[in-house]
Amino acid sequence: MSTQSFAELGLDASVLEAVTAIGYETPSPIQAQAIPVLLKGENLLGIAQTGTGKTAAFALPLLSRIDATSNAPQILVLTPTRELAIQVAEAFNSYASHFRNFHVLPIYGGQDFYPQLKALKRGAQVIVGTPGRTLDHLRRGTLKLDALSSLVLDEADEMLRMGFIDDVEAILAATPDDCQRALFSATMPGQIRKVAQTYLSNAQEVKIESQTRTVDRISQFMLPVYAERKLDALTRILEVEPFDAAIIFVRTKAETALLADKLAARGHAVAPLNGDLNQRQREQTVEDLKRGKKDIVIATDVAARGLDVPRITHVINYDVPYDSEAYIHRVGRTGRAGRTGKAILLVTPRERSWLRTLERATNSPMEAYELPSPADLQKLREQQFETQLLAFVDDPKLAKAMALLDEIAERNDMDIAMIAGALACGMEAAQPGALPLEQPAALPIPSAAPKQRERRGGRPGEHRRGPKPGGFKNKSGYRKDGKSRPPRPGGNKGKPAARQPDRNR
Repeated sequence: MSTQSFAELGLDASVLEAVTAIGYETPSPIQAQAIPVLLKGENLLGIAQTGTGKTAAFALPLLSRIDATSNAPQILVLTPTRELAIQVAEAFNSYASHFRNFHVLPIYGGQDFYPQLKALKRGAQVIVGTPGRTLDHLRRGTLKLDALSSLVLDEADEMLRMGFIDDVEAILAATPDDCQRALFSATMPGQIRKVAQTYLSNAQEVKIESQTRTVDRISQFMLPVYAERKLDALTRILEVEPFDAAIIFVRTKAETALLADKLAARGHAVAPLNGDLNQRQREQTVEDLKRGKKDIVIATDVAARGLDVPRITHVINYDVPYDSEAYIHRVGRTGRAGRTGKAILLVTPRERSWLRTLERATNSPMEAYELPSPADLQKLREQQFETQLLAFVDDPKLAKAMALLDEIAERNDMDIAMIAGALACGMEAAQPGALPLEQPAALPIPSAAPKQRERRGGRPGEHRRGPKPGGFKNKSGYRKDGKSRPPRPGGNKGKPAARQPDRNR
């Protein structure tokens, strides 16, 4: 971490106020080096691993130089996936929370054109888009870059890997000559270096040496699960794991409250933690977790930023995070200050291809998590019930309870064991699951091996659409039946054929 403060970097007062409200204190190395360069309007080539704070490194200085009186697109950020586009757009909104009449628009494939066209017509100072959809808008004439002052390529090596590099170069060629350009990449393959040399003249290079991302004290596990059975899987994990306190990460604020209600109904001491709670409520929730009044917190990434509670022994990723930076932040909530921890990731079949990226980010492979068999789970429940029952042996009221049951048994000419059994059935009726009377059903688990179509990369929540019947050419020259577009003049002559990018991204 840099010893500088954000105030010393020369950021706009409104941006600095938002950063302070978010809770950022000192800039990360990439932020400390990149922000002064971008504030001067110079081109930048940033080489840093995911999880180092690159979004703030370019968003904060570019927002500090924006013309708030103009609604024309002034900043364009290209990202390889729709999820990252949404995340970057949300970050811009947070950093510009004290701006008036500020608009940021994420544009990506898989979403209807009409809302995007409407928003573009209204005006937005910041556009965050995937290369395919951005190029579509440029060719339709619905996105104008005449007033563009800054362009950022985020995760450039990922765009190369996914086959977007031709689209990226076409967009770069359409930007004004005096446009400030910044390229961020974890690695610098030859083709990315060539793009930088062509389009980023006299760029200042900022390189942050990658540190080992191994999470030494955290055991990482993954559990393949069908989306509709995630709650069942989570319930069993909480039942068999000997956790002191746990934090469960979900993607949305609404899901924190919904999942907290469901776990509370199952007898857990749980509370939601999200951005809709005021500061006092959030502080109270964290304090309850520290003091043992709550054992589980359901949180979003933003709400749990900086959370440090020694009791947290387990982190459960109920929803796969949007990027590896978020994952590293999540699992870092446990195993802190020399303690050990355990992280469990629930992965649906559509999300399995994202595992390799997360493993690379932490420099640590994930082990397969083994749920207990129904028979073992039944035995565990019986042991837990026996332990709970024996805890009342020394209760002062035990003698009175025994005398009352003896009286009832004698009056009805029944064995005391039958009275105890009837009492147990009453407990089960009042609180289903209170007694281990039935063996639980087996939880269906999908195969851990990714399907071939999922090996081609992707992010959580992505899917590929099949061709539509009766395709026709639209204004941008693409066919809607999924067929390849005509090759560009002087395209990949003499080069091996590159994989066609997925325009639904």
